[in-house]
Amino acid sequence: MLELLQKLGLWEYLHRTCATATELKCRLETEWNDYCEKGSVLYFFTHGDRDQIWLHEDERIGLLALKEWLSCEGCHIHFGGCGTFSKGDYNLKDLMDNTYAASVSGYATESGWLSGDAPALPLELLLFGLLADVNIARNIKNRPQELRNVKKAIAGRLPDCKSDMLVRRYKRG
Repeated sequence: MLELLQKLGLWEYLHRTCATATELKCRLETEWNDYCEKGSVLYFFTHGDRDQIWLHEDERIGLLALKEWLSCEGCHIHFGGCGTFSKGDYNLKDLMDNTYAASVSGYATESGWLSGDAPALPLELLLFGLLADVNIARNIKNRPQELRNVKKAIAGRLPDCKSDMLVRRYKRG
């Protein structure tokens, strides 16, 4: 999917894998924090459940641990793992507030990449396409409203995926 979006000229991406929490922490604290610019998207393409991501069957990382490792000012965080949003918004809002992310999105229930009932692939193509249109890097003043429009567009199109998106409020100085 990321290669397709890159070939369409919508996204440049940097792909990394992590097998352990230590490796993920190191990559986030060094590579991500160095690479991240306002408007970047951090995409966790992992399985997940109840406010956690899974690196493999035996190693799970809670979203609250991620907030200690991340700085995402003005960026979007997307969790591709099913059920990451299943405990509700509180921990996700805390993650967004503590990392200064512009927005956070993910799934509340089980979705399959090409599932007939809840297809994640079209939802993610739509999400990334809409995020590219919003241009969250340069659209600071209108960003919250534009991101809320992205949230509405996704919720209305693929309701079976049970995805959600939280958007930071813009505070005028």
